[in-house]
Amino acid sequence: MDGDVVRYRKTNFLTRRVAMPIGEPDGRATPRLERIVAAFRTAGINARAEPQMDAWLRTHAAFEVPLGQAVHAAGGPVALSDDPAAVRGMLRLMRRNLAAMETPPVPRAFAALRALPQKLLVAVLRRFLKSPTAVDSGLSDRSPSTSAELERLAEQLSAPAGAR
Repeated sequence: MDGDVVRYRKTNFLTRRVAMPIGEPDGRATPRLERIVAAFRTAGINARAEPQMDAWLRTHAAFEVPLGQAVHAAGGPVALSDDPAAVRGMLRLMRRNLAAMETPPVPRAFAALRALPQKLLVAVLRRFLKSPTAVDSGLSDRSPSTSAELERLAEQLSAPAGAR
């Protein structure tokens, strides 16, 4: 947010192909949801209705928290890409988080993080961390609020299901 204006990242290969999921907490397709998706699309933001929004958010956190924490600890995405041991540690945390989820990951493609060989995933993640998508993303934000948000999300991920 920039005042009353939503600033969205520059369009690239990934943002053109991966739509921003928007959903109701209970998964219903409501007129309100349709209006919100239409408003984003009208603004040029690739968006789609997501019926499993809660599972999508949990999957995103299972991936994003270890990624964000590892990037912050390394000093940026490129610095992390230069440390294969740190990337392996980050991947272990991602796998642990995904394994602890009560539902399958959404989108299902994230299940590949648990199934594909570590060596392959480390190579892919290191390449991603050097890419403009990673470098120009919010991953480089080292603000106290970003660190606090990652800490809080990490606490929520490690809390028992009933305590969330």
